[in-house]
Amino acid sequence: MKIHRQWRDLLGFRGAIAAAALIALATTGCATSATTLVRPDSGGAQVIYRISEETAFTTALKAYATLLPKQSVDDVIDGTRRGYSADQRWGLDYWTHRVLVIPAIGTDSSGKDVQGYWYDISGRGTLIPIGKERTKFLRLILSWLDATGTAVTVTNIRDGQYETDGRAYLGLKRDARDIAPTGPASPRTEADRLSELKTMRERGLITEEEYQAKRRQILDRM
Repeated sequence: MKIHRQWRDLLGFRGAIAAAALIALATTGCATSATTLVRPDSGGAQVIYRISEETAFTTALKAYATLLPKQSVDDVIDGTRRGYSADQRWGLDYWTHRVLVIPAIGTDSSGKDVQGYWYDISGRGTLIPIGKERTKFLRLILSWLDATGTAVTVTNIRDGQYETDGRAYLGLKRDARDIAPTGPASPRTEADRLSELKTMRERGLITEEEYQAKRRQILDRM
Protein backbone atom coordinates (compact mmCIF):
# COMPACT_ATOMS: atom_id res chain seq x y z
CA MET A 1 0.00 0.00 0.00
CA LYS A 2 2.86 2.38 0.80
CA ILE A 3 4.46 1.83 -2.62
CA HIS A 4 1.15 2.35 -4.40
CA ARG A 5 0.64 5.55 -2.43
CA GLN A 6 4.08 6.84 -3.48
CA TRP A 7 3.31 6.21 -7.15
CA ARG A 8 -0.04 7.91 -6.78
CA ASP A 9 1.59 10.94 -5.20
CA LEU A 10 4.26 11.06 -7.90
CA LEU A 11 1.70 10.85 -10.72
CA GLY A 12 -0.33 13.54 -9.03
CA PHE A 13 2.74 15.75 -8.82
CA ARG A 14 3.51 15.22 -12.51
CA GLY A 15 -0.09 15.96 -13.42
CA ALA A 16 0.09 19.20 -11.49
CA ILE A 17 3.24 20.20 -13.39
CA ALA A 18 1.58 19.40 -16.73
CA ALA A 19 -1.50 21.40 -15.80
CA ALA A 20 0.65 24.34 -14.73
CA ALA A 21 2.49 24.22 -18.05
CA LEU A 22 -0.76 24.28 -19.99
CA ILE A 23 -2.03 27.22 -17.94
CA ALA A 24 1.22 29.10 -18.54
CA LEU A 25 0.97 28.47 -22.29
CA ALA A 26 -2.60 29.69 -22.39
CA THR A 27 -1.69 32.79 -20.38
CA THR A 28 1.57 33.85 -22.02
CA GLY A 29 1.16 32.21 -25.42
CA CYS A 30 4.08 31.60 -27.71
CA ALA A 31 6.02 33.48 -30.36
CA THR A 32 7.29 32.92 -33.89
CA SER A 33 9.82 34.82 -35.98
CA ALA A 34 10.88 34.84 -39.63
CA THR A 35 12.81 37.06 -41.98
CA THR A 36 13.24 37.75 -45.68
CA LEU A 37 16.92 38.47 -45.03
CA VAL A 38 17.94 34.81 -45.19
CA ARG A 39 16.21 32.89 -47.97
CA PRO A 40 15.61 29.14 -47.52
CA ASP A 41 17.20 28.50 -50.93
CA SER A 42 20.20 30.80 -50.45
CA GLY A 43 22.35 28.48 -48.35
CA GLY A 44 22.37 30.95 -45.48
CA ALA A 45 23.38 33.94 -47.62
CA GLN A 46 21.78 37.30 -46.83
CA VAL A 47 19.48 38.92 -49.39
CA ILE A 48 18.09 42.45 -49.54
CA TYR A 49 15.77 43.97 -52.13
CA ARG A 50 16.68 47.12 -54.00
CA ILE A 51 13.25 48.68 -53.89
CA SER A 52 12.11 52.16 -52.94
CA GLU A 53 10.80 53.02 -49.49
CA GLU A 54 7.34 53.45 -50.98
CA THR A 55 7.39 49.95 -52.46
CA ALA A 56 8.77 48.51 -49.23
CA PHE A 57 6.02 49.91 -47.01
CA THR A 58 3.14 49.46 -49.41
CA THR A 59 4.15 45.82 -49.87
CA ALA A 60 3.76 45.27 -46.13
CA LEU A 61 0.42 47.08 -46.08
CA LYS A 62 -0.84 45.03 -49.04
CA ALA A 63 -0.01 41.87 -47.09
CA TYR A 64 -2.25 43.01 -44.22
CA ALA A 65 -4.98 44.03 -46.68
CA THR A 66 -4.84 40.59 -48.27
CA LEU A 67 -4.55 38.41 -45.17
CA LEU A 68 -6.33 40.45 -42.47
CA PRO A 69 -8.57 42.90 -44.38
CA LYS A 70 -10.96 43.63 -41.50
CA GLN A 71 -8.32 44.07 -38.79
CA SER A 72 -7.05 47.48 -37.73
CA VAL A 73 -3.37 48.11 -38.42
CA ASP A 74 -1.24 49.69 -35.70
CA ASP A 75 2.01 51.53 -36.39
CA VAL A 76 5.08 50.07 -34.70
CA ILE A 77 8.41 51.66 -33.82
CA ASP A 78 11.09 49.28 -32.54
CA GLY A 79 14.21 51.31 -31.85
CA THR A 80 14.98 52.94 -35.18
CA ARG A 81 12.89 50.45 -37.14
CA ARG A 82 9.32 50.98 -38.33
CA GLY A 83 6.50 48.69 -39.25
CA TYR A 84 3.01 47.48 -38.43
CA SER A 85 1.03 45.04 -36.32
CA ALA A 86 -2.52 43.69 -36.39
CA ASP A 87 -4.35 41.23 -34.17
CA GLN A 88 -6.11 38.13 -35.41
CA ARG A 89 -8.72 36.92 -32.88
CA TRP A 90 -10.79 33.82 -32.21
CA GLY A 91 -12.91 34.04 -29.07
CA LEU A 92 -10.62 34.99 -26.19
CA ASP A 93 -7.47 33.97 -28.06
CA TYR A 94 -5.40 36.27 -30.24
CA TRP A 95 -2.33 36.33 -32.44
CA THR A 96 -0.46 39.56 -33.19
CA HIS A 97 1.13 39.67 -36.64
CA ARG A 98 4.03 42.15 -36.75
CA VAL A 99 6.03 43.21 -39.80
CA LEU A 100 9.05 45.53 -39.58
CA VAL A 101 10.27 47.21 -42.78
CA ILE A 102 14.03 47.61 -42.43
CA PRO A 103 16.35 49.68 -44.63
CA ALA A 104 19.76 48.11 -45.06
CA ILE A 105 23.18 48.56 -46.60
CA GLY A 106 25.24 45.56 -47.66
CA THR A 107 28.24 44.70 -49.80
CA ASP A 108 27.50 42.90 -53.05
CA SER A 109 29.67 40.34 -54.85
CA SER A 110 31.63 43.09 -56.63
CA GLY A 111 32.55 44.77 -53.36
CA LYS A 112 30.17 47.70 -53.80
CA ASP A 113 27.83 48.92 -51.08
CA VAL A 114 24.18 48.64 -52.09
CA GLN A 115 21.03 49.84 -50.37
CA GLY A 116 17.76 48.02 -50.05
CA TYR A 117 15.13 46.67 -47.67
CA TRP A 118 14.30 43.47 -45.83
CA TYR A 119 11.45 42.42 -43.52
CA ASP A 120 11.38 41.07 -39.98
CA ILE A 121 8.13 39.12 -39.52
CA SER A 122 7.03 37.89 -36.10
CA GLY A 123 3.97 36.77 -34.17
CA ARG A 124 2.92 36.40 -30.57
CA GLY A 125 -0.21 35.33 -28.72
CA THR A 126 -2.41 32.48 -27.57
CA LEU A 127 -4.07 31.68 -30.92
CA ILE A 128 -1.17 29.50 -32.01
CA PRO A 129 -0.99 29.18 -35.84
CA ILE A 130 -0.20 25.80 -37.34
CA GLY A 131 1.03 24.61 -40.72
CA LYS A 132 1.06 27.25 -43.45
CA GLU A 133 -0.67 29.71 -41.14
CA ARG A 134 2.65 30.19 -39.34
CA THR A 135 4.36 31.54 -42.47
CA LYS A 136 1.57 33.13 -44.49
CA PHE A 137 2.93 36.69 -44.19
CA LEU A 138 6.45 35.57 -45.07
CA ARG A 139 5.35 33.54 -48.10
CA LEU A 140 3.13 36.30 -49.49
CA ILE A 141 5.69 39.08 -49.07
CA LEU A 142 8.44 36.92 -50.59
CA SER A 143 6.28 36.15 -53.63
CA TRP A 144 5.83 39.87 -54.29
CA LEU A 145 9.49 40.64 -53.68
CA ASP A 146 10.56 37.91 -56.11
CA ALA A 147 8.36 39.50 -58.77
CA THR A 148 10.34 42.76 -58.53
CA GLY A 149 13.56 41.06 -59.64
CA THR A 150 15.53 43.29 -57.25
CA ALA A 151 17.06 40.70 -54.92
CA VAL A 152 20.80 41.03 -54.31
CA THR A 153 22.99 38.80 -52.14
CA VAL A 154 25.10 40.81 -49.70
CA THR A 155 27.58 40.54 -46.86
CA ASN A 156 28.50 43.01 -44.12
CA ILE A 157 24.84 43.85 -43.60
CA ARG A 158 23.96 46.89 -41.46
CA ASP A 159 20.99 49.15 -40.93
CA GLY A 160 20.42 51.89 -43.49
CA GLN A 161 18.27 55.00 -43.30
CA TYR A 162 14.66 55.60 -44.27
CA GLU A 163 14.07 58.02 -47.10
CA THR A 164 11.22 59.93 -45.38
CA ASP A 165 9.64 60.34 -41.96
CA GLY A 166 7.12 57.62 -42.88
CA ARG A 167 3.98 59.71 -42.45
CA ALA A 168 2.77 58.75 -45.91
CA TYR A 169 2.63 55.07 -44.92
CA LEU A 170 0.98 55.15 -41.50
CA GLY A 171 -1.68 52.57 -40.63
CA LEU A 172 -3.43 54.86 -38.14
CA LYS A 173 -5.49 51.96 -36.76
CA ARG A 174 -7.54 51.81 -39.96
CA ASP A 175 -8.88 48.55 -41.34
CA ALA A 176 -6.21 46.98 -43.51
CA ARG A 177 -8.54 46.87 -46.54
CA ASP A 178 -8.95 50.66 -46.32
CA ILE A 179 -5.20 51.33 -46.42
CA ALA A 180 -3.98 49.32 -49.40
CA PRO A 181 -5.77 47.69 -52.34
CA THR A 182 -6.31 43.94 -52.08
CA GLY A 183 -6.31 43.31 -55.82
CA PRO A 184 -3.25 42.75 -57.96
CA ALA A 185 -1.37 45.81 -59.10
CA SER A 186 -2.05 47.00 -62.60
CA PRO A 187 0.62 46.02 -65.12
CA ARG A 188 3.51 48.48 -65.31
CA THR A 189 4.36 50.09 -68.60
CA GLU A 190 7.90 50.64 -69.85
CA ALA A 191 7.44 54.32 -69.01
CA ASP A 192 6.56 53.36 -65.43
CA ARG A 193 9.73 51.25 -65.21
CA LEU A 194 11.87 54.09 -66.54
CA SER A 195 10.33 56.51 -64.03
CA GLU A 196 10.89 54.10 -61.13
CA LEU A 197 14.44 53.46 -62.30
CA LYS A 198 15.15 57.19 -62.33
CA THR A 199 13.73 57.54 -58.82
CA MET A 200 15.94 54.72 -57.56
CA ARG A 201 19.01 56.43 -59.01
CA GLU A 202 18.08 59.79 -57.48
CA ARG A 203 17.64 58.17 -54.07
CA GLY A 204 20.97 56.40 -54.28
CA LEU A 205 19.53 52.90 -54.50
CA ILE A 206 21.46 52.17 -57.69
CA THR A 207 24.61 53.62 -59.25
CA GLU A 208 24.77 55.67 -62.43
CA GLU A 209 26.29 52.70 -64.28
CA GLU A 210 23.50 50.39 -63.14
CA TYR A 211 20.92 53.00 -64.09
CA GLN A 212 22.27 53.38 -67.62
CA ALA A 213 22.56 49.61 -68.15
CA LYS A 214 19.01 48.92 -66.97
CA ARG A 215 17.69 51.91 -68.90
CA ARG A 216 19.16 50.51 -72.12
CA GLN A 217 17.51 47.16 -71.46
CA ILE A 218 14.10 48.80 -71.03
CA LEU A 219 14.51 51.00 -74.11
CA ASP A 220 15.51 47.98 -76.19
CA ARG A 221 12.17 46.34 -75.32
CA MET A 222 10.12 49.36 -76.39
